[in-house]
Amino acid sequence: MIWWEIAGRAAVVFIALLVWARILGKKIISQMTFFDFVAGVAIGSIGANMMFNRSVPFGAMLVGASVFCALALASDFVSLKSFLGRKLLDSEPTMVIRNGRILEEGMEKSRLTVDGLLQLLRKNSVFYLDEVELAYFEVDGTLSVLRKASTLPATREDVGVAKPSRGRPQAIIVDGKLLPNSLEEAKKDEAWMQAQLRNANVGRVEDVAFMQVDEQGVVYIDTKQDPDVLQ
Repeated sequence: MIWWEIAGRAAVVFIALLVWARILGKKIISQMTFFDFVAGVAIGSIGANMMFNRSVPFGAMLVGASVFCALALASDFVSLKSFLGRKLLDSEPTMVIRNGRILEEGMEKSRLTVDGLLQLLRKNSVFYLDEVELAYFEVDGTLSVLRKASTLPATREDVGVAKPSRGRPQAIIVDGKLLPNSLEEAKKDEAWMQAQLRNANVGRVEDVAFMQVDEQGVVYIDTKQDPDVLQ
């Protein structure tokens, strides 16, 4: 392969990858999920083959790379529009600590060792397991930690006031879809949920982007239409 052919292939590959990188956006760069990481590595490998591999026609490789990138983009749209698709493509976070106790089932599901868990806790400035109320192993390999209320730094509101723990939050509605299992875990029913929606002047479940309730009964509702933004 002569030098001008390599230069020409490199220029075309650079432009093609630049276009697809702008289309795919920042998510694949941030490696939000394991699939995004694999997709990013695969795209880089395809680009390298397009520059130096002459056994396959360059046009065919360009089409193959475009189809792969288009499928990666389509998977993002599926995750965005479908709750079931999101669970299949992106998995879901796993609880590994509750009330200072390591949950072996969650650790096994996440294939996480105790040493690895302790390392992730230290990165969250947590050195004592008994200070942790909840910890979730996220789909991007990070650990989200909720410390017990008694170990949190005092704020102005906390001075002289015993602040109860809000406990584990339950997502009741996500993207207009009711989650019956979460509603049951929160010890609530659909009548309660409908009453909360009426109090928030929300007519339908489909209009709710996210609804959450904690163990203290505090309800958070975010609708798909944001009046303040629209004005």
